[in-house]
Amino acid sequence: MKRIGYLGPPGTFSEEAARRHRGNGEGELVACASLEEVFARLETGLLEEGVVPVENSSEGAVSVVLDMLAAHPELTVRGEVVMQVVHSLLVPPGVKLEMVEKVLSHPQAFAQCRTFLRQKLAGVELQECASTAAAAALAARCRRPWAALAPLSAASRYNLQVLIPAANDCPHNKTRFWALGRKRVLSPVPPCKTSLIFGVRHRPGALYRVLREFAIREINLTRIESRPSKKGLGDYIFFLDFEGAAGDPVVKEMLDVLTEEHTTTLRVLGSYHVEQE
Repeated sequence: MKRIGYLGPPGTFSEEAARRHRGNGEGELVACASLEEVFARLETGLLEEGVVPVENSSEGAVSVVLDMLAAHPELTVRGEVVMQVVHSLLVPPGVKLEMVEKVLSHPQAFAQCRTFLRQKLAGVELQECASTAAAAALAARCRRPWAALAPLSAASRYNLQVLIPAANDCPHNKTRFWALGRKRVLSPVPPCKTSLIFGVRHRPGALYRVLREFAIREINLTRIESRPSKKGLGDYIFFLDFEGAAGDPVVKEMLDVLTEEHTTTLRVLGSYHVEQE
């Protein structure tokens, strides 16, 4: 049976994304203690797939995931899940808002609830946890008036009460997840998207020359992101997503041009089906 890893413990948004990616198919969901563990298990073959957050509509890219993906050339993107993310303020039974001494959550959740925390819980200590569900579990067992920013579903799982159902600052807060694995999807079901990592020469117009190849072929870009290459200050690699599949004749011809004429390195992360919102 296929093993699909995600950032645990059970009750995280990553678990829900992994369930959606699995769909009605077979697959054992495996909770991992960290995103680094997901990548390590993929590398050693203990997982066939891993579902990880890659981008949030409020806070942008999940940099640690992009960096680890760049460092693992054996991995490919096999699928995408986009989820509405609502952070709830959960507390042990009987705890009221004015009693809260500490709020626990993942750093991304704190960032997505920044205004709420400033307005409603100013001065209250914030403690980072490995995941939102780990925060809920800790709040449930600490026997203190501590709160957790976590999915609504974590309340019943960890015997907590919902104090604030929606604490995130942006009502349309969404997170994009990638399903990673070693085996490339050869013929993704349309509509589909392709993701790349590439580097360019340090010269005027280098990035423009890459983007121009997409424009003249009327290929629509959906995201571009830069990350330090780790080779030196001012040296970057780029992550780029576009509509279409790497096997399309026009796309294949363009990738050949990019490889031969405009990039120092180019890696196709994968072509994969895109959910219709």
